[in-house]
Amino acid sequence: MFQGTLKIIETFPLYCDEKLKVDIKAKVFSGLGEGEFFVNLYAKNIRKALGFSPFPGTLNLKVEEPYVSALATALNRADPIMIDPPLVPGMRLGRVLAYPALLNYTIKVFIVRPEITVYKNDVIELVAEIKLRDLLNLTDGSEVTVTIEVPE
Repeated sequence: MFQGTLKIIETFPLYCDEKLKVDIKAKVFSGLGEGEFFVNLYAKNIRKALGFSPFPGTLNLKVEEPYVSALATALNRADPIMIDPPLVPGMRLGRVLAYPALLNYTIKVFIVRPEITVYKNDVIELVAEIKLRDLLNLTDGSEVTVTIEVPE
């Protein structure tokens, strides 16, 4: 009986939807001021893809090593949600990849990675239903943690 129980314990992880949680430390910074424009432009498509009406703006985070490498690895392993661009005459807009995450272990957010961006891989842009700066009383330089779940 003991050996059978041990065998079940050994194989149990194969039948579980186990996720690895990756914590990324980052600091808040003021972006270029374009987040509001683009979130408003994509709002209908964000609602359709992510299931909520976004606050018009993004929370910008600067990531430093060793977290930049961890972020890249986590996002490469995660399953993004694709947000299609709106059709706007005269504008070339790209798709946006969205990754579910938690801010400071409790607040549901999405990391958004536009196909067309001026930012490098050391910047995270977050969208949420509410203004995160106000909710958490964040200022430039405030340190936060973003948690990403990826398949093991």
